[in-house]
This record gives sequence, structure tokens and C-alpha cells, in this order.
Amino acid sequence: MPFTASDLRYRAEQSYPLLYAYLHRNAQRFLGALKYDAFEVDTVIGHVVEQLVRLGLLGGEDHTAQTALDHLTDAQFYAFLNHSVRNKAIDRLRKRRLQVSTAAEMEGLEDEENTNPLDEAVESVWGTTPFSTPEELTLHLVSQHDLRNILKHCIFVLSAAPNQLQAVMQELHDIGADDLLSTVIDELHVTLPAELNPHSSQHKDHAHKKLRSCLQQKSSNLTVRVAVRITMYTERSSDKETYAAEIPTLAQDDLSLQDVRRGLEGLTREGMLDWHGEETVYVTSAQLKRLSRFYRDDQEE
Repeated sequence: MPFTASDLRYRAEQSYPLLYAYLHRNAQRFLGALKYDAFEVDTVIGHVVEQLVRLGLLGGEDHTAQTALDHLTDAQFYAFLNHSVRNKAIDRLRKRRLQVSTAAEMEGLEDEENTNPLDEAVESVWGTTPFSTPEELTLHLVSQHDLRNILKHCIFVLSAAPNQLQAVMQELHDIGADDLLSTVIDELHVTLPAELNPHSSQHKDHAHKKLRSCLQQKSSNLTVRVAVRITMYTERSSDKETYAAEIPTLAQDDLSLQDVRRGLEGLTREGMLDWHGEETVYVTSAQLKRLSRFYRDDQEE
């Protein structure tokens, strides 16, 4: 790790340039078309630095009380910084009313915000929704051991596809998830590639799809389980524009009719469906794609 939470507390002068470089790189990554706008980049960086100062971490030494941030692993601390930068960048994009509706821009924003399961390892896995305070986020991060183990299992599944596994390992390294990367290396007896595979982007995309599917299949959240059923059992309607599934078809194995209805209600509240109690569930291709990527890490209600 270039720097740690302890470095920022006790060696602020030496570690601040490293912190700034890390925040600058990630601010540009999440700001997209605004990444060369110096004002916007500085605004994002300043927001995160202000958080660290207000919490008493940056330069606090022994003059300020330790917080949950001080007790995070290095990977969790980097995940916290990454999450803070991303949320502020999204906030700036919204305030500037940036038009990101071209196919290329939307795909890029979607990959960074919602569908990258490693950001979510660090996101799904560390918490995908904005938190009201940094303290709330850090407390949430610390409690995610079970979900982290699920992610680890899903990464291990990729061992059957070495190129995809290597792409994921490189991404773990890039986002600072060193403890998870070390576990993968030790338990699978693999090494981080010395050179980047020229097709790593394609391998990473395929790996992300497998990780999303694995995380969904392992989820105990009722809404996620119903979302998986919809992606599995819907068929194209006669109008060729929508897909449909009967509720009894979705209620198989360990899901009752009542479970399915509760899950459908949850998906409707999430804005994933437009369902009002009908016996047949209809979804568009866009909704079906979103359902295939839907994930929540909380337990079923």
C-alpha cells in the first residue's frame, strides 16, 4: 500500500502527496467527461480531504480520538476513499446536469457506478448505497465479513478460466484490495501477471458477468432471488417487445407464491419493475438487463 490510515494520522506531511495523487486519479476516473475540469477535480478531492480532517484522522496524531476508520484493514480504507470519491463525483455530475446519454458514456458510467462487482467488493460487498456520514459507512464496512467470503468464493470459481481470473486479480490490485488478492494468490497458488494481457478488458467483462451471476445465486435476499428467477424463466411475449413469466413459474423449489409476490413488490419499490399484482410479470429488455445485475447485500426482510 502506498499509504495507510495510520500514515495519514501520524505521518501526514509525508503521506499527503500520495493521498492527493490517489484521490486525483480516482476523481478523474469517476468524473468522466469532466475529468479535465480542474475545478471539479479539486472539488472532489477537497471534499474527501475535508472529511478526513473533520473526522480527526488526517494529521490528528494522538490529539484526536480514533474512529472506525483507524480500525479498517488497508483494503477497507481504500474502499472507503474510493466510495467517497465516487459519490462526490456523481454529485458534481448531477449538479452540472451533464448529458451522459450517448451509448459510450452511459456504458462507461454504468460500469463505474453500478455493475462492477469489484467496486462492489468493495461496494456491493462494502455497501452500494450512499451513507449519510463517513462513520456510518465505515461501521457498515467492518460488518461485511460474510459477504466478503461470498465474493471470495465467486472469485475462486473463476479459476476454471485463468485469463478471467488474472484480469480480476489485476483489478483487485488496482483498487487496493490487497488482503483479498493475497487470499486468492495463496489459496489458488497463482501469481499476479507481470505484463498486462492485451485482451484483459474483454476477459474482465466476461469475469464481471460471472461474478454478478455468482453473487446473485449466493444471495439470501428475497428480492435478489426473485430477480434471478425472472431472468431465468421469462420468455419473449407475442408482441416481441417484452418478456413475460407467470408467477407460478417463478414459484419453484424453495420460493412460495407468497415469497414471489413479496419479491416482486420489493423489485417494484426499487424501480426495477412496473408490477401491480398481476398474475403475469412483464419486463422490457432493458429491465431484464438491469435485473440480471441487481444485487443487495442485506438479508431478506
